Amino acid sequence: MENPAPKKPSKANYFPAIDGLRLLASVNIVMLHLGSSNALQYMAGCAWLMPIFKAPAFAAGIFYVFAGFLFASKFSDPERRIPVIPFMFARIAKLYRLHFFMTLLMFVVLIFKFSGYSHLPAFGELGDCAAKGLANMWRPWWSLLMHLTLTWSIAPDLGMKLNEPSWSLTSFFLCYAITPWFSRWLFKQNRRMLWFLFGGVFIPGIVWATIFGLTGNLWFDGYTQKYTFFHMFAPVRVFEYIFGMVIFRLYTEGVFDYLKKDYVSGVVQALLLAALYGSLFLMGPNLNPGVNYFLHHSLPVFIYGLFVLSLLSGKGFMARFFCIGLVRHVGRASFYPYLIHLPLISIAWGICNLNCPKNTILFLLFVYTVSTLYMEFKVWNKKRKKAKANAKVQ
Repeated sequence: MENPAPKKPSKANYFPAIDGLRLLASVNIVMLHLGSSNALQYMAGCAWLMPIFKAPAFAAGIFYVFAGFLFASKFSDPERRIPVIPFMFARIAKLYRLHFFMTLLMFVVLIFKFSGYSHLPAFGELGDCAAKGLANMWRPWWSLLMHLTLTWSIAPDLGMKLNEPSWSLTSFFLCYAITPWFSRWLFKQNRRMLWFLFGGVFIPGIVWATIFGLTGNLWFDGYTQKYTFFHMFAPVRVFEYIFGMVIFRLYTEGVFDYLKKDYVSGVVQALLLAALYGSLFLMGPNLNPGVNYFLHHSLPVFIYGLFVLSLLSGKGFMARFFCIGLVRHVGRASFYPYLIHLPLISIAWGICNLNCPKNTILFLLFVYTVSTLYMEFKVWNKKRKKAKANAKVQ
Protein backbone atom coordinates (compact mmCIF):
# COMPACT_ATOMS: atom_id res chain seq x y z
CA MET A 1 0.00 0.00 0.00
CA GLU A 2 1.33 3.41 -1.00
CA ASN A 3 2.00 5.95 1.71
CA PRO A 4 0.23 9.29 1.35
CA ALA A 5 2.31 11.96 -0.29
CA PRO A 6 4.49 13.74 2.25
CA LYS A 7 3.82 17.29 3.19
CA LYS A 8 5.79 19.89 1.34
CA PRO A 9 8.42 21.28 3.65
CA SER A 10 8.29 24.98 4.26
CA LYS A 11 10.41 27.27 2.12
CA ALA A 12 12.60 28.01 5.11
CA ASN A 13 14.39 24.66 5.05
CA TYR A 14 17.30 25.89 7.06
CA PHE A 15 18.97 23.88 9.80
CA PRO A 16 21.37 26.14 11.76
CA ALA A 17 23.24 23.37 13.56
CA ILE A 18 24.51 21.94 10.26
CA ASP A 19 26.58 25.11 9.78
CA GLY A 20 28.42 24.33 13.01
CA LEU A 21 28.91 20.72 11.94
CA ARG A 22 30.48 21.99 8.71
CA LEU A 23 33.00 23.93 10.77
CA LEU A 24 33.88 20.93 12.93
CA ALA A 25 34.39 18.69 9.89
CA SER A 26 36.45 21.32 8.11
CA VAL A 27 38.73 21.90 11.12
CA ASN A 28 39.24 18.14 11.45
CA ILE A 29 40.41 17.88 7.82
CA VAL A 30 42.74 20.89 8.18
CA MET A 31 44.22 19.39 11.35
CA LEU A 32 44.69 16.08 9.50
CA HIS A 33 46.85 17.77 6.87
CA LEU A 34 48.70 19.85 9.44
CA GLY A 35 49.60 16.57 11.13
CA SER A 36 50.70 14.93 7.87
CA SER A 37 52.99 17.92 7.27
CA ASN A 38 54.65 17.30 10.69
CA ALA A 39 53.10 20.46 12.16
CA LEU A 40 51.56 18.65 15.15
CA GLN A 41 54.59 16.78 16.51
CA TYR A 42 54.18 18.60 19.81
CA MET A 43 50.89 16.70 20.27
CA ALA A 44 52.36 13.26 19.59
CA GLY A 45 52.04 12.28 23.26
CA CYS A 46 48.25 12.83 23.29
CA ALA A 47 47.33 9.22 22.51
CA TRP A 48 43.63 9.87 23.13
CA LEU A 49 43.51 12.91 20.81
CA MET A 50 45.78 12.19 17.84
CA PRO A 51 43.56 9.41 16.36
CA ILE A 52 40.84 12.04 15.84
CA PHE A 53 43.18 13.97 13.57
CA LYS A 54 45.00 11.06 11.96
CA ALA A 55 41.99 8.89 11.09
CA PRO A 56 40.23 11.47 10.99
CA ALA A 57 36.98 11.31 12.97
CA PHE A 58 35.12 13.62 10.59
CA ALA A 59 36.40 12.49 7.21
CA ALA A 60 35.46 13.67 3.72
CA GLY A 61 32.33 11.51 3.69
CA ILE A 62 30.53 13.87 6.04
CA PHE A 63 30.67 16.66 3.44
CA TYR A 64 28.81 14.44 0.98
CA VAL A 65 26.19 13.40 3.54
CA PHE A 66 25.16 16.87 4.61
CA ALA A 67 25.56 18.26 1.08
CA GLY A 68 23.07 15.65 -0.12
CA PHE A 69 20.78 16.45 2.79
CA LEU A 70 20.90 20.22 2.20
CA PHE A 71 20.39 20.06 -1.56
CA ALA A 72 17.51 17.63 -1.12
CA SER A 73 15.96 20.15 1.26
CA LYS A 74 16.45 23.02 -1.20
CA PHE A 75 14.88 21.04 -4.03
CA SER A 76 12.19 19.45 -1.90
CA ASP A 77 9.27 20.85 -3.92
CA PRO A 78 8.31 18.03 -6.33
CA GLU A 79 6.77 20.54 -8.73
CA ARG A 80 9.90 22.65 -8.96
CA ARG A 81 11.81 22.37 -12.22
CA ILE A 82 15.53 22.86 -11.79
CA PRO A 83 17.49 23.22 -15.04
CA VAL A 84 20.65 21.11 -14.77
CA ILE A 85 23.01 23.33 -16.77
CA PRO A 86 22.33 26.65 -14.94
CA PHE A 87 22.51 24.80 -11.62
CA MET A 88 25.86 23.24 -12.56
CA PHE A 89 27.29 26.56 -13.72
CA ALA A 90 26.21 28.17 -10.45
CA ARG A 91 28.06 25.50 -8.46
CA ILE A 92 31.14 25.74 -10.69
CA ALA A 93 31.21 29.52 -10.30
CA LYS A 94 31.08 29.16 -6.53
CA LEU A 95 33.75 26.48 -6.08
CA TYR A 96 35.91 26.14 -9.18
CA ARG A 97 37.33 29.66 -9.21
CA LEU A 98 38.90 29.24 -5.80
CA HIS A 99 40.24 25.82 -6.73
CA PHE A 100 41.72 27.31 -9.93
CA PHE A 101 43.61 30.09 -8.17
CA MET A 102 44.85 27.94 -5.29
CA THR A 103 46.12 25.30 -7.72
CA LEU A 104 48.03 27.98 -9.64
CA LEU A 105 49.43 29.30 -6.35
CA MET A 106 50.68 25.83 -5.43
CA PHE A 107 52.21 25.50 -8.89
CA VAL A 108 54.17 28.71 -8.27
CA VAL A 109 55.36 27.30 -4.93
CA LEU A 110 56.60 24.20 -6.76
CA ILE A 111 58.55 26.33 -9.21
CA PHE A 112 60.51 27.68 -6.25
CA LYS A 113 60.98 24.20 -4.76
CA PHE A 114 62.22 22.74 -8.05
CA SER A 115 64.55 25.67 -8.69
CA GLY A 116 67.05 24.49 -6.09
CA TYR A 117 66.98 27.82 -4.25
CA SER A 118 67.26 27.40 -0.48
CA HIS A 119 66.39 31.04 0.21
CA LEU A 120 63.69 33.39 -0.97
CA PRO A 121 65.03 34.87 -4.24
CA ALA A 122 65.69 38.58 -4.42
CA PHE A 123 63.91 40.59 -7.10
CA GLY A 124 66.86 40.24 -9.47
CA GLU A 125 66.91 36.44 -8.97
CA LEU A 126 63.25 35.84 -9.81
CA GLY A 127 63.91 35.21 -13.50
CA ASP A 128 66.68 32.71 -12.80
CA CYS A 129 64.61 30.99 -10.11
CA ALA A 130 61.63 30.63 -12.46
CA ALA A 131 63.80 29.36 -15.34
CA LYS A 132 65.51 26.71 -13.20
CA GLY A 133 62.26 25.62 -11.62
CA LEU A 134 60.32 25.35 -14.88
CA ALA A 135 63.15 23.37 -16.49
CA ASN A 136 62.53 20.55 -13.99
CA MET A 137 58.74 20.56 -14.04
CA TRP A 138 57.42 18.20 -16.68
CA ARG A 139 55.35 16.25 -14.15
CA PRO A 140 54.00 19.33 -12.35
CA TRP A 141 52.82 20.69 -15.72
CA TRP A 142 50.97 17.44 -16.37
CA SER A 143 49.56 17.48 -12.85
CA LEU A 144 48.43 21.10 -13.30
CA LEU A 145 46.44 20.07 -16.38
CA MET A 146 44.83 17.18 -14.49
CA HIS A 147 43.89 19.37 -11.53
CA LEU A 148 42.38 22.12 -13.66
CA THR A 149 40.36 19.61 -15.72
CA LEU A 150 39.26 17.80 -12.52
CA THR A 151 40.65 14.48 -13.77
CA TRP A 152 43.35 14.05 -11.13
CA SER A 153 41.10 12.06 -8.78
CA ILE A 154 40.49 9.49 -11.54
CA ALA A 155 44.23 8.82 -11.99
CA PRO A 156 45.99 10.30 -8.92
CA ASP A 157 49.13 8.21 -9.51
CA LEU A 158 49.79 10.10 -12.75
CA GLY A 159 49.96 13.51 -11.10
CA MET A 160 51.18 15.35 -8.02
CA LYS A 161 49.20 16.74 -5.09
CA LEU A 162 49.06 20.34 -6.22
CA ASN A 163 45.94 20.88 -4.13
CA GLU A 164 44.90 17.54 -2.68
CA PRO A 165 41.36 18.39 -1.43
CA SER A 166 40.43 19.39 -4.99
CA TRP A 167 39.79 15.70 -5.74
CA SER A 168 36.40 16.09 -4.08
CA LEU A 169 35.23 18.62 -6.70
CA THR A 170 35.15 15.87 -9.33
CA SER A 171 32.70 13.78 -7.35
CA PHE A 172 30.78 16.80 -6.07
CA PHE A 173 30.14 18.05 -9.61
CA LEU A 174 28.96 14.54 -10.50
CA CYS A 175 26.62 14.69 -7.50
CA TYR A 176 25.35 18.11 -8.55
CA ALA A 177 24.62 16.80 -12.05
CA ILE A 178 22.18 14.20 -10.70
CA THR A 179 20.61 16.43 -8.02
CA PRO A 180 17.74 18.05 -9.99
CA TRP A 181 16.22 14.91 -11.49
CA PHE A 182 17.03 12.62 -8.54
CA SER A 183 15.38 15.05 -6.11
CA ARG A 184 12.16 14.90 -8.14
CA TRP A 185 12.32 11.11 -8.43
CA LEU A 186 13.06 10.68 -4.74
CA PHE A 187 10.07 12.76 -3.72
CA LYS A 188 7.74 10.32 -5.51
CA GLN A 189 8.96 7.27 -3.60
CA ASN A 190 7.06 5.66 -0.76
CA ARG A 191 8.48 4.91 2.64
CA ARG A 192 9.30 1.30 1.81
CA MET A 193 11.48 2.38 -1.12
CA LEU A 194 13.13 5.02 1.04
CA TRP A 195 14.14 2.42 3.63
CA PHE A 196 15.43 0.18 0.84
CA LEU A 197 17.59 3.07 -0.40
CA PHE A 198 18.66 3.87 3.18
CA GLY A 199 20.44 0.51 3.32
CA GLY A 200 21.10 0.00 -0.37
CA VAL A 201 23.33 3.04 -0.79
CA PHE A 202 25.99 1.32 1.33
CA ILE A 203 26.27 -1.72 -0.95
CA PRO A 204 28.59 -0.02 -3.52
CA GLY A 205 30.91 1.13 -0.74
CA ILE A 206 31.03 -2.36 0.81
CA VAL A 207 31.74 -3.88 -2.61
CA TRP A 208 34.45 -1.28 -3.18
CA ALA A 209 36.02 -2.09 0.21
CA THR A 210 35.89 -5.82 -0.61
CA ILE A 211 37.67 -5.28 -3.93
CA PHE A 212 40.23 -3.14 -2.13
CA GLY A 213 40.88 -5.83 0.46
CA LEU A 214 41.02 -8.84 -1.86
CA THR A 215 43.29 -7.44 -4.54
CA GLY A 216 47.01 -6.76 -4.46
CA ASN A 217 48.51 -3.44 -5.50
CA LEU A 218 46.97 -3.83 -8.98
CA TRP A 219 48.77 -1.53 -11.41
CA PHE A 220 49.95 0.85 -8.69
CA ASP A 221 53.50 1.15 -7.36
CA GLY A 222 52.43 0.43 -3.81
CA TYR A 223 49.66 0.39 -1.19
CA THR A 224 49.61 4.19 -0.76
CA GLN A 225 48.96 4.84 -4.45
CA LYS A 226 46.25 2.19 -4.54
CA TYR A 227 44.54 3.57 -1.42
CA THR A 228 44.61 7.10 -2.86
CA PHE A 229 42.78 5.91 -5.97
CA PHE A 230 40.14 3.96 -4.02
CA HIS A 231 39.67 6.87 -1.62
CA MET A 232 39.17 9.46 -4.34
CA PHE A 233 37.23 7.51 -6.95
CA ALA A 234 34.26 9.74 -7.74
CA PRO A 235 31.30 7.34 -8.45
CA VAL A 236 31.48 5.69 -5.00
CA ARG A 237 31.17 9.11 -3.30
CA VAL A 238 27.88 9.72 -5.11
CA PHE A 239 26.19 7.12 -2.92
CA GLU A 240 27.27 8.98 0.21
CA TYR A 241 25.61 12.07 -1.25
CA ILE A 242 22.49 10.07 -2.07
CA PHE A 243 22.41 8.79 1.52
CA GLY A 244 22.13 12.41 2.65
CA MET A 245 19.23 12.96 0.22
CA VAL A 246 17.47 9.83 1.43
CA ILE A 247 17.67 10.73 5.12
CA PHE A 248 16.14 14.13 4.29
CA ARG A 249 13.15 12.39 2.68
CA LEU A 250 12.78 10.09 5.68
CA TYR A 251 12.99 13.17 7.88
CA THR A 252 10.11 14.80 5.97
CA GLU A 253 8.14 11.57 6.44
CA GLY A 254 8.37 12.10 10.19
CA VAL A 255 10.39 8.92 10.77
CA PHE A 256 12.84 10.70 13.06
CA ASP A 257 10.42 12.95 14.96
CA TYR A 258 11.45 11.33 18.24
CA LEU A 259 14.81 13.11 17.88
CA LYS A 260 13.05 16.44 18.35
CA LYS A 261 12.72 15.75 22.06
CA ASP A 262 15.36 17.65 23.96
CA TYR A 263 16.71 14.89 26.16
CA VAL A 264 16.58 12.32 23.33
CA SER A 265 18.62 14.57 20.99
CA GLY A 266 21.32 15.12 23.61
CA VAL A 267 21.62 11.41 24.48
CA VAL A 268 21.73 10.37 20.81
CA GLN A 269 24.37 13.00 20.02
CA ALA A 270 26.55 11.77 22.89
CA LEU A 271 26.14 8.11 21.87
CA LEU A 272 26.96 8.83 18.22
CA LEU A 273 30.06 10.85 19.11
CA ALA A 274 31.19 8.00 21.36
CA ALA A 275 30.56 5.48 18.56
CA LEU A 276 32.47 7.62 16.07
CA TYR A 277 35.40 8.00 18.45
CA GLY A 278 35.39 4.30 19.26
CA SER A 279 35.41 3.38 15.56
CA LEU A 280 38.82 5.06 15.24
CA PHE A 281 40.33 2.34 17.43
CA LEU A 282 38.73 -0.56 15.53
CA MET A 283 41.20 -0.22 12.66
CA GLY A 284 44.51 -1.98 12.96
CA PRO A 285 47.53 -3.04 10.88
CA ASN A 286 46.75 -6.73 11.42
CA LEU A 287 43.30 -6.49 9.84
CA ASN A 288 42.56 -7.02 6.18
CA PRO A 289 42.89 -3.66 4.35
CA GLY A 290 39.30 -4.03 3.14
CA VAL A 291 38.05 -4.21 6.74
CA ASN A 292 40.01 -1.08 7.64
CA TYR A 293 38.65 0.62 4.52
CA PHE A 294 35.08 -0.24 5.55
CA LEU A 295 35.66 0.99 9.11
CA HIS A 296 37.10 4.27 7.83
CA HIS A 297 34.51 4.90 5.11
CA SER A 298 31.15 3.12 5.21
CA LEU A 299 30.69 2.87 8.99
CA PRO A 300 31.44 6.58 9.69
CA VAL A 301 29.15 7.66 6.85
CA PHE A 302 26.27 5.82 8.54
CA ILE A 303 27.12 7.52 11.85
CA TYR A 304 27.39 10.91 10.12
CA GLY A 305 23.88 10.54 8.72
CA LEU A 306 22.38 9.76 12.11
CA PHE A 307 24.39 12.57 13.70
CA VAL A 308 23.02 15.07 11.16
CA LEU A 309 19.49 13.93 11.99
CA SER A 310 20.11 14.35 15.73
CA LEU A 311 21.10 18.01 15.20
CA LEU A 312 18.17 19.19 13.08
CA SER A 313 15.90 20.27 15.92
CA GLY A 314 18.63 22.46 17.40
CA LYS A 315 18.26 20.60 20.70
CA GLY A 316 20.94 18.72 22.60
CA PHE A 317 24.34 19.91 23.81
CA MET A 318 26.13 19.66 20.43
CA ALA A 319 23.28 21.23 18.48
CA ARG A 320 23.17 24.18 20.87
CA PHE A 321 26.91 24.71 20.47
CA PHE A 322 26.66 24.49 16.68
CA CYS A 323 23.85 27.06 16.72
CA ILE A 324 26.02 29.77 18.33
CA GLY A 325 26.09 32.73 15.95
CA LEU A 326 29.85 32.92 15.46
CA VAL A 327 30.17 29.15 14.97
CA ARG A 328 27.42 29.18 12.35
CA HIS A 329 28.85 32.23 10.62
CA VAL A 330 32.30 30.71 10.18
CA GLY A 331 30.80 27.29 9.44
CA ARG A 332 28.95 28.58 6.39
CA ALA A 333 32.33 29.37 4.80
CA SER A 334 33.99 26.14 5.89
CA PHE A 335 34.32 24.54 2.45
CA TYR A 336 36.71 27.32 1.43
CA PRO A 337 39.33 26.40 4.06
CA TYR A 338 39.00 22.84 2.79
CA LEU A 339 40.03 24.02 -0.69
CA ILE A 340 42.78 26.47 0.25
CA HIS A 341 44.52 25.10 3.32
CA LEU A 342 47.10 22.77 1.72
CA PRO A 343 48.83 25.42 -0.44
CA LEU A 344 48.78 27.74 2.57
CA ILE A 345 50.39 25.05 4.76
CA SER A 346 53.23 24.75 2.24
CA ILE A 347 53.70 28.52 2.19
CA ALA A 348 53.48 28.81 5.99
CA TRP A 349 56.26 26.25 6.44
CA GLY A 350 58.49 28.49 4.35
CA ILE A 351 57.76 31.44 6.64
CA CYS A 352 57.74 29.92 10.11
CA ASN A 353 57.88 26.71 12.13
CA LEU A 354 54.32 25.38 12.21
CA ASN A 355 55.21 22.78 14.79
CA CYS A 356 54.21 24.82 17.84
CA PRO A 357 50.78 25.52 19.39
CA LYS A 358 50.93 29.27 18.81
CA ASN A 359 51.56 28.95 15.08
CA THR A 360 48.90 26.25 14.73
CA ILE A 361 46.34 28.61 16.28
CA LEU A 362 47.50 31.56 14.19
CA PHE A 363 47.32 29.47 11.03
CA LEU A 364 43.76 28.32 11.78
CA LEU A 365 42.67 31.87 12.61
CA PHE A 366 44.16 33.16 9.36
CA VAL A 367 42.60 30.45 7.16
CA TYR A 368 39.11 30.73 8.65
CA THR A 369 39.15 34.54 8.83
CA VAL A 370 40.16 34.85 5.18
CA SER A 371 37.56 32.27 4.15
CA THR A 372 34.76 33.95 6.10
CA LEU A 373 35.64 37.38 4.69
CA TYR A 374 35.74 35.89 1.18
CA MET A 375 32.28 34.41 1.66
CA GLU A 376 30.94 37.67 3.07
CA PHE A 377 32.34 39.56 0.09
CA LYS A 378 30.63 37.18 -2.31
CA VAL A 379 27.31 37.53 -0.46
CA TRP A 380 27.63 41.33 -0.44
CA ASN A 381 28.53 41.40 -4.13
CA LYS A 382 25.57 39.19 -5.01
CA LYS A 383 23.17 41.44 -3.09
CA ARG A 384 24.69 44.53 -4.71
CA LYS A 385 24.19 43.11 -8.21
CA LYS A 386 20.64 42.06 -7.38
CA ALA A 387 19.80 45.52 -6.03
CA LYS A 388 21.34 47.11 -9.11
CA ALA A 389 19.28 44.87 -11.40
CA ASN A 390 16.08 45.66 -9.48
CA ALA A 391 16.84 49.39 -9.73
CA LYS A 392 17.12 49.12 -13.52
CA VAL A 393 13.79 47.30 -13.75
CA GLN A 394 12.07 49.99 -11.72
